[in-house]
Amino acid sequence: MKSIFFSTIAGTLLAFSQMTEAQAQQTPDASAQTAPNIAVARPFQMAYLRVGLGTSYDINKYYRCARLSVEYAPMLNRWLGLSGRLVGVLGKPSGSFEKQIPNQNYKAAYVEQEVLFYPFGTSNKVRFALGAGGFAGYYKKNSFSYMSAVSGKVTDYGLSSQQGTHAGYLGSLSLETDLGQEQRWAIGVKSTIQNGIGGVTTLSTHSLTLGRRL
Repeated sequence: MKSIFFSTIAGTLLAFSQMTEAQAQQTPDASAQTAPNIAVARPFQMAYLRVGLGTSYDINKYYRCARLSVEYAPMLNRWLGLSGRLVGVLGKPSGSFEKQIPNQNYKAAYVEQEVLFYPFGTSNKVRFALGAGGFAGYYKKNSFSYMSAVSGKVTDYGLSSQQGTHAGYLGSLSLETDLGQEQRWAIGVKSTIQNGIGGVTTLSTHSLTLGRRL
């Protein structure tokens, strides 16, 4: 009787051991069930490539010019970012007298660098930024030294040209919003005030921007 009892216990333990071993083989290892390593883009890991199209002025602020910029802007953290851009300015006078004088135009190229502060954070869909920095570049303006006119027509003039470096500091305001479900693209507006060193006229610029998150 005892032998039958112990035989039954042993058989039960052997069956339980085999069943446990089978379940262990069917259950994947916990380490293999870890979630895939998905890279999450945090604000300080992001950067934007932007193109800006807007208006500026000639060096003497006599007439408006077209302004084109290309910008690289990385985020440093949730509140700060950097912005470096290449700028080209091109224009000519629109006055009726100046149009009658040949070779009237303005060309300039700048490098601008800013530190951007985002008071409401960089991770929002809509971002507002305050910027401060500096700029340096080169300009050339073809103009006239004197002009005579009779009955609305220019009768005499003298051509002149000025060129040189233009550098100083700047401040800016910008507002931008992301587009689409993936929020890869962004559109915005930006205004800057440039104050040139050496008594050069203070210039204002206004641009529409289109950005792509890298």
